[in-house]
Formats: sequence, C-alpha cells, structure tokens
Amino acid sequence: MKKKLIAAGVAVVLLAVGGTAVIKLPLLKSIALDASQPFLTAVNFVSDTFSRVLYYFSSKNQLIEENKKLQQKVELLKAQVVYLKSVEKENAHLREIVNFISRIPQFQFKTGKIIGYSPDNWSSYVVINLGSADGIKRGDVVIANGYLFGEVYQVGLYSSSVVLTSDKNFKISARCRKTGEAVFFQGKNTQEGVLLYVKPHQDIRIGDIVETDSLNRKIPSGIPIGTVKTVSYVEGNFYKDVSVSLPLNPWEIEYVVVVLGEKTDGKKEQ
Repeated sequence: MKKKLIAAGVAVVLLAVGGTAVIKLPLLKSIALDASQPFLTAVNFVSDTFSRVLYYFSSKNQLIEENKKLQQKVELLKAQVVYLKSVEKENAHLREIVNFISRIPQFQFKTGKIIGYSPDNWSSYVVINLGSADGIKRGDVVIANGYLFGEVYQVGLYSSSVVLTSDKNFKISARCRKTGEAVFFQGKNTQEGVLLYVKPHQDIRIGDIVETDSLNRKIPSGIPIGTVKTVSYVEGNFYKDVSVSLPLNPWEIEYVVVVLGEKTDGKKEQ
C-alpha cells in the first residue's frame, strides 16, 4: 500500500512539472532568441563587411581597367589632334608655295622637301630630295616661305645639297627694294648677313628690304632676302658697314621651291 502511494505521488509531481514546462516553453524560446541576437547581428555584420570588401576590390579593378581604356582613348585623340595640326600646317605651306609660283609664271619650279642638315658648324647647308633626275642643276636658287633660302651647290641623282643664305660662302648680287640701290649680299650666320661694297653715298637705311635683282635672268627678281638691321660708317673708310637680318630658321623649314630657270616655248611648270 505504501509503495502504491509513493508511485502515485511521483506521477503527480511529473505531471505538475510537465505542465509547468509546457506553460513556460514560449518564454524560454523568447529568452533563447534574445540571447542569440548579438551573435546573429555579429555574423550578419561580418557577412555584410565581407561583401562590401569584395565589391570594393572588384569595383576598384573594374575602375582601373576603365581608366586605362579612357587614357588610351585620350592619347589616341591627342595623336589625332597633333596629326591634324601637322596636316593643316603642311597645307598652309603648300598654299604659300602655290601662291608664290603663280606670281612668277615665266619660271619653272620644282617643289622639294628637306631631308637632312649639315653635320658640322663650319658650313650651313641642307639636303633636299631633288636631284639631277628632277632637272636640278648646280647654281639653281632655292626659295622657302617666299624668301631666298639658298643655292644648289652639289647635285646627286635623287638629292642635292643647298648652301643657305646664312652661310659665309653664299654671295649674290641684290638690291634695296625701296631705293633700287645695287648691293652685294653675303651670309654671316644663322641670324644675319652683310652687304658688301656699300659706298658712303648709297642711300641704305635700317628697315630696307634687301631682295634679288633682275641682272641674272635665271633668278626671279624681287625675292626678299632679309631686312637691313644696322648701318654704320666711319669717316675715311671706303664702304659702309651694313648688317641684314635673316627671317628664316632652317630648322623650321620643311618644303622648298627650286627655281629651274625661265620657261622655254612648249615647257610647263612642274
């Protein structure tokens, strides 16, 4: 009988405890959920941070590649601009040549290009891409940008050397445009030349244009050489000292015109 009472008591206790657990289950779930919240938040933060880092690096690499492509396009556009400017400049020079040739229709011309320069400081000359095969002869005068540039002094089959007006070995009879005074020009350096044998009574002034004369029919008259820079005279000397400023810089010249002489019947300019 005692054993039966003990068993009944245990059963009652278990039922009571079980009922209480059932009653308390939602509360336990709530407590567990609250307890896990910091952990879940930390995991979510780490996951978001990792995702942002991956996106940052992938976006950075993508931006770097896009930047490289844009830089290449910019450099290509710059090259195109430089090329277009060079073409524009070349066209302007060619128009100047055409305009110059049209003003002297009685002469024959050949248009050439400078392909080399003198390698030393003892002489001033350039090499052009015209030779005897093009009808070039020693002594033909060369013009650039409307000014007298030099004279052919050595001729090959396909190229020629041109001594420049700035060279001390270059000499030519000339005149002053304003007064018509006959003078003799000689080169001195890259920036100036001199007039030789200018007599004291000759009216030559600073600013006068020195140009080719008409004494030699092989050379067009009126081609400017330079401008009188200084004029000085010492009493008792036979001649005046006259310097001439030269406008052309050989390093800036690309195209030249060679005068082949006056046309003969049946010949056309080339």
